[in-house]
Amino acid sequence: MKASSRTCSLHLRFAAEALVKLLRWHFGHSEFRGRQLEAIEAVISGRDCFCLMPTGGGKSMCYQIPALSKTGIVLVVCPLIALMENQVMALKEKGIAAEYLSSTQTAEARNKIHEDLECGKPSLRLLYVTPELIATPGFMSKLTRIHARGLLNLIAIDEAHCISTWGHDFRPSYRKLSSLRSRLPNVPILALTATAVPKVQKDVIESLCLQDPLVLKSSFDRPNIYYEVRYKDLLNDPYVDLTTLLKSCGHVCAIVYCLERTTCDDLAAHLLKSGISCAAYHAGLNSKLRSSVLDDWISSKTQVVVATVAFGYDCISNFSEVEYYLPLEFCCAHICCVQSSGL
Repeated sequence: MKASSRTCSLHLRFAAEALVKLLRWHFGHSEFRGRQLEAIEAVISGRDCFCLMPTGGGKSMCYQIPALSKTGIVLVVCPLIALMENQVMALKEKGIAAEYLSSTQTAEARNKIHEDLECGKPSLRLLYVTPELIATPGFMSKLTRIHARGLLNLIAIDEAHCISTWGHDFRPSYRKLSSLRSRLPNVPILALTATAVPKVQKDVIESLCLQDPLVLKSSFDRPNIYYEVRYKDLLNDPYVDLTTLLKSCGHVCAIVYCLERTTCDDLAAHLLKSGISCAAYHAGLNSKLRSSVLDDWISSKTQVVVATVAFGYDCISNFSEVEYYLPLEFCCAHICCVQSSGL
């Protein structure tokens, strides 16, 4: 082995050891899972990365550890405000400087974050934002200034499949993220998703202008997942069947998906009347009530959430305690159910 090769090998080994120390110190884990370390080392070295991991595979660690490895800010693009709130809360409990920006915050809270971003040495390590906020000229100008000062270390895009028009969950606001490469050059981009067929993967990489990205795919073999199909047409009463199933399971964490808001409300009322702790979640509810429902569900105060797709499949993928996923009605793409059930 040449001297230069030995030096490189030693450097990587010591770098990996330092990253494991960060993992142990801040999160209490003794080792990385799956391909987390490869993704982390790639973005820290400045390389773009496309990361395909199953739900519960630890995607968030791929940008949280880099945020702790050096001074500067990691920008995290997230589709759901409720999800941002919960991730930031969890990070703050660990003593990690993280914040999110959204319209649900008070003007005072937003101003405090903006002041920190504009100062010479921001205290923030992670900033969570929605794709809609990035699309605004004012916020993009702020990012440009942070980048010019050399303080923007990484852009992590969660649920990256939403950028693809070929995907099952396309969101126009994600498509606008394509400008990040030209507006913020030389900042590594980490695209993360739990679902992307080859056509979607190619579209995500091209749309985000990822340059020679490291493409990582983890195993999707999940022996702990069991599928059962019940035909509604053969049931006397789907509501009664669902109620019986949930009662037989004991106090479990579950989510039921419906296509219509009225169905969510009706089913939630039926389950409550049957003695099951549950709540409805859909776009017809105000943001405070939706956040409250999500918080109660995550903290186990509520057993079952009856929701439309407004709840977001990414809520499930970032919450590992879900034991039962019950789509009462199918959406247009079965892959949605596959992803949200843990594959």
